[in-house]
Amino acid sequence: MLQTVYLTLLAVTCILGVGIAYSAWTHREILGARPLVLTCVAAVVWAGGSFGLVTVSTPMAELRWLQISYFGIVASPVGFLLLAVLYTGYVESFPTRAAAVLGGFAGAFLLLVWTNPSHHLYWAGIDYSAPVPAGLSTTPGPGFLAFVVFTYVLLLFGSFLFLRYVVTAPNLYRRQSAMLIIAVAAPWAANIPHSLQLMTADFTPISLLVTVSAIWVAMFRYRLAEVGPVALRTVFENISSAVCVLDRHDRVVDINGAGMELFGVSEDVIGARFREIVPTTALSDLVDGTGRIQEIIRIDESESETRYYEVSVTPTNPGQGGRDSRVVVINDVTTLKLQQRRLAAQNERLDQFTSVISHDLRNPLNVAQGRLELAREECDSEHLTAAADAHARMDELIEDLLAMARGGRSVGDRETVSVEELATRAWATIESPEATIETDIERTVAADPGRLRQAFENLFRNAIEHGGSDVTITVGELPEGFYVEDDGNGIPESQLDQVFEEGFSTSNEGTGLGLNIVRQIVEAHEWQIRVKNGSKGGARFEITGVEFVGE
Repeated sequence: MLQTVYLTLLAVTCILGVGIAYSAWTHREILGARPLVLTCVAAVVWAGGSFGLVTVSTPMAELRWLQISYFGIVASPVGFLLLAVLYTGYVESFPTRAAAVLGGFAGAFLLLVWTNPSHHLYWAGIDYSAPVPAGLSTTPGPGFLAFVVFTYVLLLFGSFLFLRYVVTAPNLYRRQSAMLIIAVAAPWAANIPHSLQLMTADFTPISLLVTVSAIWVAMFRYRLAEVGPVALRTVFENISSAVCVLDRHDRVVDINGAGMELFGVSEDVIGARFREIVPTTALSDLVDGTGRIQEIIRIDESESETRYYEVSVTPTNPGQGGRDSRVVVINDVTTLKLQQRRLAAQNERLDQFTSVISHDLRNPLNVAQGRLELAREECDSEHLTAAADAHARMDELIEDLLAMARGGRSVGDRETVSVEELATRAWATIESPEATIETDIERTVAADPGRLRQAFENLFRNAIEHGGSDVTITVGELPEGFYVEDDGNGIPESQLDQVFEEGFSTSNEGTGLGLNIVRQIVEAHEWQIRVKNGSKGGARFEITGVEFVGE
């Protein structure tokens, strides 16, 4: 009966170990997953070898199964240590050289085990008729004692790493690490009495059921293979935001480098109350609240310096009731706040500028134009014609400046509009009876109708201004956009790269703002524009990067 229970527990251990190893292998890209696979496979081999040892009856077969089980026995502490150093962040990458050294020691012990009959350095003697579940007991030799020291050094160091991590890690990782410590403590707690010859029976294989069960809980209950503590710890330490983890009593359980720099503290702050380390009660009072919080607070650090911080407080288990641990994230947004203030002041000055242009300049211009018309009724002079031209130029300049001030580089809500219809509507505002327009596009686009129409108007006026009053303008389709081309005189090759610059014009009558406004409108739609001389001798403006609606 005892032997049946023993075999059943070993079989369950093997099944659980294979399942956990497979699950960990499917997450092998996570740092630490491969040593976890090694540890689970080692447990399976150890338990499987012990199973085989019980089911055979000849001394030679028993020895072979014992030797086979040692592949798992030797690999277990090596896998556990590699898992510990990677999982806890003791090293940032797989320690290839250290693994090779440990593998060398493991290989040496295996060599002693498999050659023991010829030298008896590992086992001084083997009793094949011992009254124990395995039916076999051994007398340790110097090799066995050396292996015990080797094993316990690895296990103690790995356990130390996990214990240290348990103290400082967030809740989830503490539970993961605790499960792993249970996983390693069980077999070696069972093995110590046997290693010290306090009892002849070795119940270590049975305790492996506890090991694989603990690893199973860590994986499927606490998501061991899905949560990469090393990767998250790297992000935690290197993120520019100050991050502080508090328990339910507002004690600091973890803090990153940015947080220590912000508060002027060191790692010794772990365990202190949050209120004791923050520079102002405004911050501690905010964190004292419950639920999710995100606010910007102002802190006057001195009479001449004020700083602004965005504070985000997130409960670790929201909706569970009561007060729980929280993660506090603090960002210094002083620069952003100052930029917002400068932008608001700039927009205010821009509004004032627009008001000056639209009222204080236009009103005197309207008076001047009215007086000019009255003067023309009384006399006819070429000086009056020149004055009228100057007024018209001033009017165009005012319109362009208003367009730049009001529109800028932004667009409003986009609508589905017909390119041909919008070009036709824009042409209706152009006062040039001798000029003509031809459209060869039947496409719709998502655009701000007002801004795109303004772009067409400026392109049409530019064509008339530089191509003559009888110019012919064509609006046509491109594979990824559309073009506006005239049959005027074109643009000198040396000036093609300058036409979109603010204030540049090849005509004495131009303001140098129209094409600059066109470029702003096009780029605000996330399109591109370029200019070249067309096949008809005039200028050709191509607008590309356009996604036609309905394709």
